[in-house]
Amino acid sequence: MTVMTGFRPLRDFMTLRDVVDRLFDDNFVNPGSWYSLTGSGGRYLPIDVYETKDEIVVRAHVPGVSPDELEVNCQQGVLTLRATTKQPEGQEGARWYVRELGGGEVTRQITLPRDIDVDQATANFENGVLTLTLPKSASAKPRRITIGNGKQSESQHQIAAQSEG
Repeated sequence: MTVMTGFRPLRDFMTLRDVVDRLFDDNFVNPGSWYSLTGSGGRYLPIDVYETKDEIVVRAHVPGVSPDELEVNCQQGVLTLRATTKQPEGQEGARWYVRELGGGEVTRQITLPRDIDVDQATANFENGVLTLTLPKSASAKPRRITIGNGKQSESQHQIAAQSEG
């Protein structure tokens, strides 16, 4: 027995919901490319951030940017990375098929998970990768608390007795 369905020529195309889901996933949830839908062709600055026992390390990929075109600031626990590039020169009379390399400013801000000692921070720039080593402040480092055996020492009893009397 054959079941007949109605003729639907668009059933193989993506639904509007699928298109919108893909748009948000590709550009906001998982922005893996340098460009996003900001309307102005705003660039995306990819970073890695990890924490060790004594420091927080931030690596930013900024190819084609010189150290003079980078700015790093930290204020109230927010780290700001800013890179400025010049617009590449265009070829007169050329027919462009793809043009994704633009100039302008790229800014990325992140809230750091711990307090840092800004005065001891270091920055290294090599092969288009900026590496920031941000030592944790003394108050942000874990401290060991010694555990007593539950009995007050003789000197603690004497201090308690003197404060009562």
